[in-house]
Amino acid sequence: MAKKHTVIHLLEYLGLKAALAVFGVMGLDRASAAGGRLARFVGPKTGVSNRARANIRRVMPDLSPEEIERIIADMWENLGRTVGEYAHLERFTRPEERHRIEVVHAGALRSIAASGNGGVFISGHFSNWELLPLVMRLEGLEGGDVYRRANNPFVNEWMVSLRESITGGAIQIPKGGVGARLIVRLMRENKFVAMLADQKMNDGVEARLFGLRAMTTGAPAGLAVRYNVPIVPACIERLKGAHFRITVYNPITARPGADPFEDVMRITQEINDFLEARIRERPHEWFWMHNRWS
Repeated sequence: MAKKHTVIHLLEYLGLKAALAVFGVMGLDRASAAGGRLARFVGPKTGVSNRARANIRRVMPDLSPEEIERIIADMWENLGRTVGEYAHLERFTRPEERHRIEVVHAGALRSIAASGNGGVFISGHFSNWELLPLVMRLEGLEGGDVYRRANNPFVNEWMVSLRESITGGAIQIPKGGVGARLIVRLMRENKFVAMLADQKMNDGVEARLFGLRAMTTGAPAGLAVRYNVPIVPACIERLKGAHFRITVYNPITARPGADPFEDVMRITQEINDFLEARIRERPHEWFWMHNRWS
């Protein structure tokens, strides 16, 4: 069985590399557009889209069926563009391509970094979420970014290598015990950790998202309380094609003298409130296929 899985994983990886090779030949803008068109045509017809439809109906019941279908189609186009852009992520690091990424309130981000205390840089699966740790590099924030291991070991190794290259060697932090130790080290060194905080975490804390129970990671809040570092929320928006705006919002901080458990719960809820507000603003750019509320 293990050998069969290895063969399947290898074939999946080779298929991914072949697709990326095709996108690589196209150039960034054409690859982004082609990936978007293909995904918009195929994606809404797949069974996994039914989970996205159910999620949207559950949390935004006032939307009409036509509005939901537009969100689904636009979501798939964004995902397809993101896949096409994977073949060109390194281009976003070049000085001549800086016009592709606008960072709003970058000065505030640099001021937090200049304080020397480090922090936690959070967002969700918005637009092309791979750009979050890249922004850390562009704005001079040292540290690492948390990732979930891919089920396919070949894909996982490739993804880690890719992220290391585009972030200038930022530490890649797998979720789990090893990753937790790396995060503690970075916090003690007054550096930054980037993470996406919008996925279900069965062993997390119970918070609300769109008014519904949602098990949520308590890690960002726990770091803020334990190390007295700010949580810096950010949102990634796709503007036109392969151009993006990353907006940095006011930091979320621990309250001096507060009960640690209560403060972790408060901060976690504030993070979910931030994510919900951003999803409502641009629902078509969020990854609705997460099994978020079950």
